[in-house]
Amino acid sequence: MKNPHKIVAINSVEGTFMDKTVFWMILCIIIGSIFNGCAGKDTEKGKDCPVDFTIINNKDLPREIREAISEKEQEEFQMSCQWEDQLYLMKGYGIQSTGGYSIQVEYVTENAKEIHIKTRLIGPETREEQSPVVSSPYLVVKVENREKTIIFD
Repeated sequence: MKNPHKIVAINSVEGTFMDKTVFWMILCIIIGSIFNGCAGKDTEKGKDCPVDFTIINNKDLPREIREAISEKEQEEFQMSCQWEDQLYLMKGYGIQSTGGYSIQVEYVTENAKEIHIKTRLIGPETREEQSPVVSSPYLVVKVENREKTIIFD
């Protein structure tokens, strides 16, 4: 007796292997472009891309950097210092008549040639937040070392 059912197609091992390979290649490209974000060609085109940074407490700074800040903190200052494989970006706002100030990092970005940092001094909003002591607020931001010009915006 003849089989009335006709087999139209059979999935071969080679076909599924090729399909899986193409699938994984496309998936890797998509994931790579998501995580790559702003690296490579975007910075070469002049586009500013975010930079990961850490705000550093005075006690965690190398002694030489603390000394440089103490020499400058009476006046407004902007400094950068390479220490080992890290780059320290420092911004001071000089003498303020009261305490209670804070400094906000607006952004740290980079392009092919420059690192940009912008900070903002925030004064005390109420009398209770003010202390009668004169202060010299400053901020130190640490980023991975890059051989680029530093711009304080």
